[in-house]
Amino acid sequence: MAQADHPITHPRAPGSLRQAFWIDFDEARRHVNTLVGLADEDPDDRPTCVVLVGQSGMGKTSILKEVQRRIELAYPEPSDWGEARYIPMLRAVVPSHPTSLRINLALLWKQGWPLTKRTHQIADLKVAELLGKQATRLVAVDNVHAVLTASGRARRDALDSFRFLMSEGNVHMVVAGLDVAADIFSDDVELAYRSIILRLTPWPPGEPSQQLIRALARGIGLIEPDRFAEPEIAEFIWRHSHGVTGNFKRLLRWSYRVAKDIHGRQRVEFSDVYEAAKLFPSYIDR
Repeated sequence: MAQADHPITHPRAPGSLRQAFWIDFDEARRHVNTLVGLADEDPDDRPTCVVLVGQSGMGKTSILKEVQRRIELAYPEPSDWGEARYIPMLRAVVPSHPTSLRINLALLWKQGWPLTKRTHQIADLKVAELLGKQATRLVAVDNVHAVLTASGRARRDALDSFRFLMSEGNVHMVVAGLDVAADIFSDDVELAYRSIILRLTPWPPGEPSQQLIRALARGIGLIEPDRFAEPEIAEFIWRHSHGVTGNFKRLLRWSYRVAKDIHGRQRVEFSDVYEAAKLFPSYIDR
């Protein structure tokens, strides 16, 4: 992962595809800095909600993980901390078919509170209470677009849950999801006034995508990674990835699998990239 504003290169064996790594580009770095800076601010009885949106695979979850890492480094547990669990940033994923109860139960579980048959009766109040006891400076809820799968009443219930957490917990929040999540929050008059929107946009063709492809190929450990940033190969990779970060990674990884598993080579050729692109689901080109 990136530390401060500088990328760190992790040692990896050639062709290793398992180890995650952070791509430290300007847009992602700005969003990380914004969220870390938010944790430094006193809510002053008017906490902010940041809506981080973008297509699936653009790196929203990676940003939240990096923000959590940075906040935990910036706010280490005090030496005289008591028995309460210390959680400077609380990060959870919205459950399927969310309601305020399910969201609060997910947060309670992440806070280390035992879940019993009676927990649902006090879940929202207990979450807010623990935010103060555990010195939480930022609450992050990922996959927030799942509210769209709920009925109108359940959707309002979930949004009320976020509103309650900010007000009663007196804590800043960041919610991450697909682009439509920004529209949902904008339609809520109160949340709209308390929210700011950060967008992750698809990569444009040309030099930006070439830089990304080069960095990904190096991070994955492909042989001669600069080859993949050459205009012909990079344009092909961009076109079949639709400018989405996760698709760039997936195509490069599958290209390596084609070279290694089918052709017995460690070195990935353009023909392997072409063959791997045909493995992508047909809906990706619609």
